[in-house]
Amino acid sequence: MKVLWFSVTPLSIHAGENTGIEGKGWISSLLQIALGIEDIELVVAYENYSPQKRGVEESERLKIIPINICRYGKRQIIKDMMTYREVDDFILSESLKIIHENTPDLIHIFGSEWCFGLITKYVSIPVVIHMQGFWSQIRNCLLLPGQSSLFDRFKPELLTHPLGFFARYQYYNLSMERHRREEEILRQNSFYMCRTRWDQSVVKFYNKDARIFHVDEALRHEFVECKDRWKPHAVDKKIVIVTIGACYSIKGPDVVLKTAKLIHENTDYDVVWKWIGGTNDEIREFEKLTKVKAHEVGVKMMGTMNATEMIKELLSSDMYVHTSYSDNSPNAVCEAQYLGMPVIATDTGGVVSLFSEQYDKNMIVPMNDPFYLASKIIELREDETKAKCLAEDNWKIAHLRHDEKRILRQLKDTYLQLCEL
Repeated sequence: MKVLWFSVTPLSIHAGENTGIEGKGWISSLLQIALGIEDIELVVAYENYSPQKRGVEESERLKIIPINICRYGKRQIIKDMMTYREVDDFILSESLKIIHENTPDLIHIFGSEWCFGLITKYVSIPVVIHMQGFWSQIRNCLLLPGQSSLFDRFKPELLTHPLGFFARYQYYNLSMERHRREEEILRQNSFYMCRTRWDQSVVKFYNKDARIFHVDEALRHEFVECKDRWKPHAVDKKIVIVTIGACYSIKGPDVVLKTAKLIHENTDYDVVWKWIGGTNDEIREFEKLTKVKAHEVGVKMMGTMNATEMIKELLSSDMYVHTSYSDNSPNAVCEAQYLGMPVIATDTGGVVSLFSEQYDKNMIVPMNDPFYLASKIIELREDETKAKCLAEDNWKIAHLRHDEKRILRQLKDTYLQLCEL
């Protein structure tokens, strides 16, 4: 059985190595799980926007092919600011060449957000789309409370960085084109891998006849192999919180700042809120919006960390708090659960599907409600019994959901069913 993957995440032939964005190592982990399927041959194609062209890597049962995309020069840059079509056409053309040269039995595409899903109308072999996020939901959350237009969102940059303002403004205008492309993909494809009630519902909304296969998310090996487990270790009148993710508007940095300010001004707790993945430069936009300075309310931007460093920070904190406006099954929540941590998370997308039926749903909080979130943080901090109970519940459900042997069976069964069609 030969399976061809298409992904925007750069991968390497070397076991477990992810040369792409920190935080997307789960695809690399799934690759290692997939190689555990007997008699499978994997071909992986990915987008490479690096100015340095990469070559094909190949081993006994694995071939990795970069789609080298060189977009430089004023003319091309201006075109790409106006439309995705030229880049999409190039990627699809290269993808069809890869399909023709490698003759796979089926195609596995990661994400409905990218143009790879358009391949379906050009091939006769089964194509399954592995749902990740949902761009249209992200687009719906681009504007934060207090903003009525994209101009409102970026006007602070107009005087200081006019070129940056117009580039970002145009990029977000392009989101409509991306939204329509995703809708086309969801309507025309027949097979999907889903993992939450939310992504299944979105697929069925656009395509009632779609066939859905349940495949859970693989976690990074550092988390799966970690032998340590979270334990409460609170210091009197101090709260240590961790949030992980890029500091984008959809991840709720405005909520973090407002919540930290409420706790700082209305309690005698010393807040240390560590944002892993965010930088001081990135948080400034949201400081201007909320009129809250991160360092004054205990919010500390930690920048990018590797998985081992993240584990250390998580295990030494009191809780994990996820403030996102848009998500399906965020890796950060799954990884915190796997370490056996108490988690507070916003009720968006597929997040609620990550928790057991008996999990205290008061800890699944509304989006953009810093007052309720602040009260739940204090409640959890002051109730060690509750924290231990939530932590135990998360540990059990995460170790079942992310068991690699279980995921291997799910993936193998999906592939075999698709190959028999």
